[in-house]
Amino acid sequence: MIANRHIFRRVVRPSLVIIASFIVIFYTLFPFYWVLSVSIKPEQQIFARELSLIPHDFTLENYRGLFEFLRFERYLRNSMVVTLSTTVFTLALAIPAAYAFARFRLRGRRPMITSLLLLYLIPPIVLLVPLLVIFKTLHLMNTFPGLILADSTLTIPLATWLLVGYFASLPRELDEAALMDGCTPMGALIRVVLPLARPGIVAAGLFVFIMTWNEFLFAFMFASRDTVKPLPPVLRSFVRGESGVFWGTIMASATLTTLPVAILFLFFQRYLIGGLSTGAVKG
Repeated sequence: MIANRHIFRRVVRPSLVIIASFIVIFYTLFPFYWVLSVSIKPEQQIFARELSLIPHDFTLENYRGLFEFLRFERYLRNSMVVTLSTTVFTLALAIPAAYAFARFRLRGRRPMITSLLLLYLIPPIVLLVPLLVIFKTLHLMNTFPGLILADSTLTIPLATWLLVGYFASLPRELDEAALMDGCTPMGALIRVVLPLARPGIVAAGLFVFIMTWNEFLFAFMFASRDTVKPLPPVLRSFVRGESGVFWGTIMASATLTTLPVAILFLFFQRYLIGGLSTGAVKG
């Protein structure tokens, strides 16, 4: 009996963990591989009767067509402008708000923190009509500020809620020592708290970046001109009804659209894991 337990712990259990991990990785990564595979296939191979997991012939025509005929770089630039601006604007408002919630005993603090989470849970389509009326009145339709403000209605509550937990996990003695040395509360935040809160800020910024980069509804409704239109509505335009679906072009654009987020996540994954784990300790 003891020998069987020893064999199970040393051989069987690690093998089961490895097999389960392989299944999860395969299930997660295979769709991305299929997108990349279809993007480099010639058109005749995409619609072939025989399913081929590995392309027999490679072509970059789908990618070349994106930049030659659709000016994909313009929409990529628009997405970058909207996403980066929304991320900076969100963090500029969420950081001081979260610090105030975490450090100061405000009246109604708990209900206000809970309301942040409830605001994040509101479906974006509920905000569509009010924002449409406001933007038409203020002439913000088809402008970058309009898209940035629309996306910020979704990202600011989430970023503030995430950062409250992280700031609350930092020792208060650090702030008190900075105040005794002559710093103002804002000075203590900038000079002492922000360097220590870098993992949490990066984690919140990554969530904001990914949310804004993938946001479709506001981009589709508030940006009809090519000068400000980001990538998500452009992907929809590849479906042409009676003319069919350009699968090679769609997969090529999906690959290029996924790359910035994947690279950003791989580069900052250490901060993301640290920020989420530390912020979950104390709220």
